[in-house]
Amino acid sequence: MFGNVVYYDKKKIDEYKAVIKGQKNLEVVEYEVSNDKGVQVDLKAFGADTKASKTYKAKVQESLLYNCDEFEKLLSGRDDYFDFTQSSEFDLTTMSRGVIIKFEGYINIPEEFDFTQTIDKFKPMLVASLVNDTMDKSEQAAMKVFFETSDTKIPVLIDFDELLMCSKLISNNMLVKYEDMEEYEELEVTIIARITSGNMVNAKKAFYDPLKDFMTLNRAMRRSMDGRADGLNEIYADRDYRMIEILAIYQ
Repeated sequence: MFGNVVYYDKKKIDEYKAVIKGQKNLEVVEYEVSNDKGVQVDLKAFGADTKASKTYKAKVQESLLYNCDEFEKLLSGRDDYFDFTQSSEFDLTTMSRGVIIKFEGYINIPEEFDFTQTIDKFKPMLVASLVNDTMDKSEQAAMKVFFETSDTKIPVLIDFDELLMCSKLISNNMLVKYEDMEEYEELEVTIIARITSGNMVNAKKAFYDPLKDFMTLNRAMRRSMDGRADGLNEIYADRDYRMIEILAIYQ
């Protein structure tokens, strides 16, 4: 397969690969490549001297598309994996929590989040204005940690086979800029995900809370707030949905 990887959760995929293989992952930093007859490596492609008896060290070049393909091959044939690109006979509404699915669909970021994302752009200025001389050092440190959080989450809605799925993308795993995500809303993408809700979730329940998922406030701090500013209101789906943990998106 050829395409562009939009999102890749390396930590989760590596973790699930280890579970499938029943052993810890070995991270290879570099190979030692020899031009002995028994080694099947095209050294000419690397500009190496194939006549002389030499050993070469080669660093491993990461390929996320290759990793996705390898992960899908490991999943193939398992009872807890359902590939909707190969069969449409599966019933998503009855699948149990924890199974991994592969499907094609359209992703959409709620417009309500655009204002929230704007706050992220102005973090440096907010830090400069809020962290002032009137605060003690402990307060200043707390404010800096609060605004310098990098693993914020982005809400996404995915329409698939007349069903709605909701998820939260971890910003650090994004391989495209937030502003460029709009281009993918009109393109069908392939998604590998793990179902995290036990059943269909009622639309009256918010699937994204900016105070928790974006600003990473704990429960006590969220409850102590009297009101919410623009861009910090909870986000709801327009119908019942299933929550999923997205592992990879490619197109």
